[in-house]
Amino acid sequence: MKKKLCVVALMASLLFWGCTQEEKQAEAPAPESMTAVEQTQEKVEEATEAVTEKAKAVGEAVEEKSKAVGEAVEEKAAVVVKKSKQTTADIKAAVEEKSGQITADKPTTTVETVVIDNKNGKVVLPHKKHAETHGCAACHGTKKPGPFELNKDAAHALCQGCHKKNQAGPTSCTQCHQKKAKATEGC
Repeated sequence: MKKKLCVVALMASLLFWGCTQEEKQAEAPAPESMTAVEQTQEKVEEATEAVTEKAKAVGEAVEEKSKAVGEAVEEKAAVVVKKSKQTTADIKAAVEEKSGQITADKPTTTVETVVIDNKNGKVVLPHKKHAETHGCAACHGTKKPGPFELNKDAAHALCQGCHKKNQAGPTSCTQCHQKKAKATEGC
């Protein structure tokens, strides 16, 4: 904007100067080589060329600065996109983790009872009741819930240990190991 004003001011001053030259020229005889108007036109052309060159240089500088600013904006945008993707991945992982915790805390099972056969009599475990009150992890640990093998020592440690700790459920042999008639009642 300042450059345009300078060009306009220069043009006006040259025209003004040209007008004053015409008045002087009217008083003095014209030189044989070039008239004042021709001299003014030549000066205006020279000034116009100078202004054009300066405008071109300024335009190139502005283009370079614009390019640099554009590159900086692209870099910042890339960082923001990267952080956004990371944040999205973190949120997704947290949701999946929380979802897994909710599933572990409030299991959904269709297995009502599990019957464990052994030489001392069948053990009927009310699976759904245990799953709802204790959660899957109490018996299955960090593994995916599903059938698993229990030997005598592991079963006694898991079941009796929990019953004693919580002071609930059967703790003696005959309360869990039922003969045929009572085997469907469960422990």
